[in-house]
Amino acid sequence: MTQEQIDEMVAENDALKTQVTSNKDLADQLALARLQADEAMLKLADCEGGNSKVHIIVGAFKNSSYANDYSAEMKEQGYAGRIIAGPYNFNLVTSGSYESIKASLQDLNGVRDNVIETAWIYIE
Repeated sequence: MTQEQIDEMVAENDALKTQVTSNKDLADQLALARLQADEAMLKLADCEGGNSKVHIIVGAFKNSSYANDYSAEMKEQGYAGRIIAGPYNFNLVTSGSYESIKASLQDLNGVRDNVIETAWIYIE
């Protein structure tokens, strides 16, 4: 192996290390943003007093057949898998429905860990 090849490999290794560090930083920023959003939702929950229904959404589909298939998958995993009508004609698949934001937030992180990282809260 020539010195030029070694230098090239070292440079590539350094670039990969930089990229990994950058990705970790982005993941940390995302986790912080989620935490801040959850804290904001908790503050909102303290102010809530309406008759709204709160859902954790694990999928949103324009095609009702896809929504039905995903709903069946969620039910097999032990989640509600209910389909509700969302904005802009989306079919929203739930992992669960709740009476308050605070109650939904207690389950949200578990759903994000076990089902889909991008699960979100929808207030009907």
